[in-house]
Amino acid sequence: MNKKQDILQAAERLFYLNGFHATSTDRICREAGVSTRTLYRYFPSREVLTSAVMTARSERFFADLFHPSHPEAISQLFSVLGKWMQEQGALGCFFMKAWGEYAEEDLILSALALDYRYTLRRYIAACVSHAQGEENEALSDALWMLFEGAITTALVVGMDAARHAGEAASRLIARPEVKR
Repeated sequence: MNKKQDILQAAERLFYLNGFHATSTDRICREAGVSTRTLYRYFPSREVLTSAVMTARSERFFADLFHPSHPEAISQLFSVLGKWMQEQGALGCFFMKAWGEYAEEDLILSALALDYRYTLRRYIAACVSHAQGEENEALSDALWMLFEGAITTALVVGMDAARHAGEAASRLIARPEVKR
């Protein structure tokens, strides 16, 4: 792995575990095994680093998903969520944490955090449109809320939250009476 990737991975892990503001640049450098000078060579500011971490995390998550036209796209969405929880822990949503810390002070970073949520919502709506043959906003919103709820619920009930939410999502999709 290269130093830039080491920095991104260390920062992502520490931001998720400790929060964005509570994580010092020195701690990121120590975790990544690089000097402060090296970190700033790749990321000239804390905001550039935070933006790069958020972008990389979002891209990795969406790369794990099936195309919305795939018949198992919604099921895969919840499977991916469960896999991420197993690998990284169930400490809440990385992007909501970012939004919570940056909403009042950095419009670019808070917008980037919300963009992940809007992209996810559009992805779910596209999956529903393909599965149902038409748009169904009520079903899309219900599935999105199940996904979001699984992240929050995992803090209390553990890693099974994603599996339970995925099972509920499958039942909702199978019910044609779920209307707009």
